[in-house]
Amino acid sequence: MQSNWHKKFYEKQFDFIYDNNYNDSLFYQQEAEAIQEQAGKPFKAVLELGAGYGKLANAIAALGKNVTTIELADKIVKYALQNAHPSVEAICADFYTVRLKKKFDIVLYIDGFGVGSDQDQVHILKRIYDWLNIDGIALIDIYQPLYWKNVNGIEIQPTSDPTVRRQYGYIKETPSMTDTWWSVEDAEEKFTQILACYAPAQIDELCHQAGLQIVGYFPGGAMDYDTWTYQQVASLENCLSYRIKVKKK
Repeated sequence: MQSNWHKKFYEKQFDFIYDNNYNDSLFYQQEAEAIQEQAGKPFKAVLELGAGYGKLANAIAALGKNVTTIELADKIVKYALQNAHPSVEAICADFYTVRLKKKFDIVLYIDGFGVGSDQDQVHILKRIYDWLNIDGIALIDIYQPLYWKNVNGIEIQPTSDPTVRRQYGYIKETPSMTDTWWSVEDAEEKFTQILACYAPAQIDELCHQAGLQIVGYFPGGAMDYDTWTYQQVASLENCLSYRIKVKKK
């Protein structure tokens, strides 16, 4: 499944961020260490879906892992290849259709799950099942609907460039979050991603349909836009997203 907005959105987001020298190396180092802790056991072979610029993959590889990444946008994969750690293999492909011969100890889908319908989610969860070694695990970030309902309409400046704007939205019928970027110099041209949000019971049912069992929940943070403060770890009900740990049933 490849959406109409997916590739175009991430390529434009890449332009907005990397034209502004966005420095997030420490964040990805900490994220890689958190993933190693959340895995709860040794692992070597890693598959990252929607790997973007490859910074998380590089940070994981620096911990002694072999990482394969899949990213749809060729422009972004080119950047990732130019900056890749020697233990990272970057593949430009659609992970809904790509064929991989290898199995992995851990599959990561960080910050991006929710493209399309419930059945699209079951499809990618089944692919994750197939890519896992028999005792492998996956870590997947899930957007929490209650948080995104509460921040509907919030507009921010996401980079140091004052001409770049970002607005969050919420579609209650789905439910889904929307993330829209644009330049005030060309306000008519906006780029939006739409990602489905799931409460824990809902994602548990989708995982069940794919032959996966949730064995851990890791709540993420939450931004308070009234005080402009960020809480590093919020409750499962109030976080902007939570990470699930799954294994084969």
